[in-house]
Amino acid sequence: MATKTKAKTGKVRTPGKRAQSKQAIRDRIVKAALTLFQTKGFDTTTTKAIARRAGIAEGTVFNYFRTKEDIALFFFEEEVDHAIAAVRDDPRLRKAPLEEKLFKLVHSQLEFLAPYERFIGAALLHALNPASHLGAFSHRAQQLRHRYLAFVAELIEDSSPRRKNDAFSWLVPEAFWIYYLGVLLFWLYDTSKDKQHTLAFLDRSLNVGVSFLQTGRR
Repeated sequence: MATKTKAKTGKVRTPGKRAQSKQAIRDRIVKAALTLFQTKGFDTTTTKAIARRAGIAEGTVFNYFRTKEDIALFFFEEEVDHAIAAVRDDPRLRKAPLEEKLFKLVHSQLEFLAPYERFIGAALLHALNPASHLGAFSHRAQQLRHRYLAFVAELIEDSSPRRKNDAFSWLVPEAFWIYYLGVLLFWLYDTSKDKQHTLAFLDRSLNVGVSFLQTGRR
């Protein structure tokens, strides 16, 4: 999606044609890759196949992404941006309980991932490989995780501003990351209509978890 910038005059300025063209090509590459990841499988998809589906030369793909793992990471970065914006831009959530904000965050992520469920399962397996660009030891993957957990920490501190420097300040976001991975696995194996079992589990577990957190911070 094209972004708008503000000139020194205060007027909103849209990106130039060159920037829009580059954004359009990047979007085509990502869309083609995700379609192939979902239908053909992540492991069997090649950059050549991605280029063919996107209607561009393979070298053009490398101008934007070094590997197919980089394309996948770009998608997950968009997922996190989407989820954070969904919480921040919802005025109804500004004074909502913590569990409601966290529900919105995770639910927005799952909605974003839903069209590519098969690919998400494969990506999780790759993330367990320390050598993979999707793995926990990848610098870019670590940056994404830290940005996500920083937002979770922000939501937690907003709900309890008097206790900013206790052990919960760093421990709870880390625990939430493990919790989110568990929810993601539950979601992947949930065969109920519209993933209703996942939503019910998310609602109940967040209510219990936030209640325990708030009790422990008193």
